[in-house]
Amino acid sequence: MMKHARPTKTAVVSRVKSDPLPDTYSSLDEAGENENSSFKWAAVYWKEGGINLPENGRMKLKNNTHLSFRGIFGTKLDCDLTQISVETESRMNGMIRDAFRVVVRSDVSKEDGVDDDGNINYLFTTVIKDPTAVVERIQSAIDEAHVVSKKNGADEGINDQQQLRRLPPDDVLQKMTIMGKRKIKGVSMQDYFEVAWSEGNECEKEPMYEPFLTSCGKNNVKVQKWESQEGGFKGEWCDESYTQQRIVTFNFMKKTIGETLVSVQHTQRCRRVNDRCIVHMTLDMKGFPFADCFVVEVRHVASCVGENDILVEIGLFVRFLKSCMFESKIRTNTSAETTKLQMDLLDRVIKGCKPYAIEQTAGTDEGEEDDDSDGMAETESAIAVKRDSGVIHVLAAAIQFILTPILSMLLMPLIRLKLFDPLPRPKTTRDALNNVRKRIVQLEEVSLTNNVPAEQRQTIKREIEAINAALKRIESLHHS
Repeated sequence: MMKHARPTKTAVVSRVKSDPLPDTYSSLDEAGENENSSFKWAAVYWKEGGINLPENGRMKLKNNTHLSFRGIFGTKLDCDLTQISVETESRMNGMIRDAFRVVVRSDVSKEDGVDDDGNINYLFTTVIKDPTAVVERIQSAIDEAHVVSKKNGADEGINDQQQLRRLPPDDVLQKMTIMGKRKIKGVSMQDYFEVAWSEGNECEKEPMYEPFLTSCGKNNVKVQKWESQEGGFKGEWCDESYTQQRIVTFNFMKKTIGETLVSVQHTQRCRRVNDRCIVHMTLDMKGFPFADCFVVEVRHVASCVGENDILVEIGLFVRFLKSCMFESKIRTNTSAETTKLQMDLLDRVIKGCKPYAIEQTAGTDEGEEDDDSDGMAETESAIAVKRDSGVIHVLAAAIQFILTPILSMLLMPLIRLKLFDPLPRPKTTRDALNNVRKRIVQLEEVSLTNNVPAEQRQTIKREIEAINAALKRIESLHHS
């Protein structure tokens, strides 16, 4: 188990070791005895990293100054509203958007569980309340807490820029798989753009994109200059407007059955506004089997954080243009190849930005190292929440181990998903195929719910159609 970060001097986050484990939600209320709470709700804490069970509990907004969580297995979190931000979050690779993430700024060193952005992350879902309403309520309390804090002069000595909440999440990025995120310290947005995307045009920076692709074994690389036009450019998939566009082309030899020449075109669109630079690219490939079935959407979102830093997040979405039997394999292989290429590009951009970084202010930790390992790429699923390793932690693990099978047996009679209904053992191939078709119908009923975004539902439908087509071919082969 991971160890939770120790509390700082400001007691932004605290977790009491000696408190007894609450048994019911009523005891959770007793844990906050004599504390007024204007808003409370049942929530589930999803511990990221490793194999962890979700922990039910209750969240409270206390006096519009603190956000707290009490879990049934002993987790206790108390966050000062002036030190946190909240944002909606998706799970299951973006298929379900029912969660929200609480991000706590921390002065604790990285050895104590803080990520590269100096933050601790907690992922929650709500049990009954609408997660959007919860996020709006928490954000409203955060805004109010900042106003009161500034009015009372409690923020003396803290940089005002660091107190400002983060820019709102990029809506399109929320629909994509996050390949990685990196923080570039002490660099302006203008320097970032010129280093990463200008190719030395209208500035004194060295070209970046063409030399990078050439170093990756790509041939005949051509990077056009950014173009502008009245009315801008419209993205086909994201349906957003951009101010600039350019085309990048190259080819390379790809090993399939033998070796084949693959031609690639990147249509890149850029928009810079409100301390954010977005470069969205559509990758179109030709020259190998099923290449006409899909394109790859990649999105680089660079956002200003703090006073002089930039957070770069890279999203990926494999968009299928028509139904294909091998969608799953294509998605897996393409995602792996694209992720490596894009993260290698980000590594080179970070190195290219270093000569233009300004010195860190006095508020920066003196002992913080600024080597390459400081910014190791991390996907959202790799952010681990560290917890205490005391007696309570051991007891909680033991209780989980004992209660999980018991609760499963007690709750299973209440779960009536048709997917769990037994089917008769098939005696013939036709019986087996009919059983599979019944399961597919049940799968469609369960998976195509309102919680799944419309675009994801279309993808699921295409996968199910491909399975049905395969079953028909198996049936025809058996009877031929």
